[in-house]
Amino acid sequence: MSHHYGGRRPPSAELAAVIGALIAIGLILAGNAVGQFALATPTPQGVAAKSTDVRRPKPTLSPTPTQRPPTLTKTPTPTFTPAPTFTPLPSFTPAPTSTPSPSVMPLPSATPTPTRNLAGCNASGCGADAKPLPTVEYDLKLLLRHETPERRECSECPQNEHFSQTELDALVGANARALAQLRSIALSQEPYKVAPGVVYIVADYVHYVVVDLQESGFTLRNIIPPISSPKAQEEVRITPSYCFTPQSLVVMTADYHGLVGSNKTETGREIFFHLGRAALFQLDGEYNIDVIRDDSVYDRTSVSWGGGPIFIWDGKYNFNPEQEWFTPENLDHYENTRWAKMIVALSEDRRYLFLSASFDITLKEHAENMISLGEKWGIKVDRAMRFDGSESAYLAIRLGDYMMPVLGIEEPLIVNCLAVEREVATDPDEDID
Repeated sequence: MSHHYGGRRPPSAELAAVIGALIAIGLILAGNAVGQFALATPTPQGVAAKSTDVRRPKPTLSPTPTQRPPTLTKTPTPTFTPAPTFTPLPSFTPAPTSTPSPSVMPLPSATPTPTRNLAGCNASGCGADAKPLPTVEYDLKLLLRHETPERRECSECPQNEHFSQTELDALVGANARALAQLRSIALSQEPYKVAPGVVYIVADYVHYVVVDLQESGFTLRNIIPPISSPKAQEEVRITPSYCFTPQSLVVMTADYHGLVGSNKTETGREIFFHLGRAALFQLDGEYNIDVIRDDSVYDRTSVSWGGGPIFIWDGKYNFNPEQEWFTPENLDHYENTRWAKMIVALSEDRRYLFLSASFDITLKEHAENMISLGEKWGIKVDRAMRFDGSESAYLAIRLGDYMMPVLGIEEPLIVNCLAVEREVATDPDEDID
């Protein structure tokens, strides 16, 4: 069927024309809008500068520097690896929390000295003042031993007189369980009883061995190999394992290289007397830290360890108060280095001996930490001086079957040791526990 519309276009043609007109109008309007937007929108400021910045290298942000001590030019820098995450062994039981001391009894003396059970102290105090403390997180400042120690090979060093090389390797070769126990003790802030009157504790990044000198059952020794000539005094080197005996409880580094201080063994054998240099010494049955300025005084000392400078005097931080004979360069290093350092200190009543080691803190910080611990324990730390340090630092404690170095440093080469040893039983049938 066809339709006829006369002169008019059919509806479909009219509709197509209308749609085409509308599309054309829309395109014109859109083009005008784009043009107006382009004219109305200014070029952003800094575009040219930004493109220049793209070509300029961006500054590199440096991480916060770790407080690492400067490396001494005369000695090699020890290397260490940060401790891995610790997983306690299933069968290991951490050291129990200390219990308050049942009583505090004064000693019969002109100046009563409180009697305290060192094993009943922790980093917060002693006896009833020893509050439960949380385990602290490991910090590199502790420089804690976390790998099985290895002995240094030194064919020219004097050999241990008590143990074979194999026995020495076994004595220091702590297994994983012993390493875990050391770590637990160090982070617990609780004491480890090395022997009656001798405890090891870590507080405020400092390793301490605190000795009650009025306790019986142990002795202090200055262990030095046989010295045959003045030249040998300057050249002798030993490893700390030279100082180990079956009675060893604590062994630490003492004098500097070359036996430059006033050293005397417990047998009275004189090694070297340095006028104007400080020492820890025993005179008339009492220990003291001072500068020995007279031969007659040195002759009467029963045992002494050279060292210095003194840095705690009359209970306060006071570096080199006795003007000891050190070069300005050495004095500057000893006071400001953050490298490992070995410290010996005495209480005001001369009853308590503090042997301590620290890393990555200054001498003043070490002094403040030690004075603070003494105050918490009711002990006034009166005098302290330095022993050797840096890569010569060494402190080992008896931990079961092992002599355990607490610092993660290679066994050093040193010249002598301060050793705490069990007294040998006088009765041959008496057992040493």
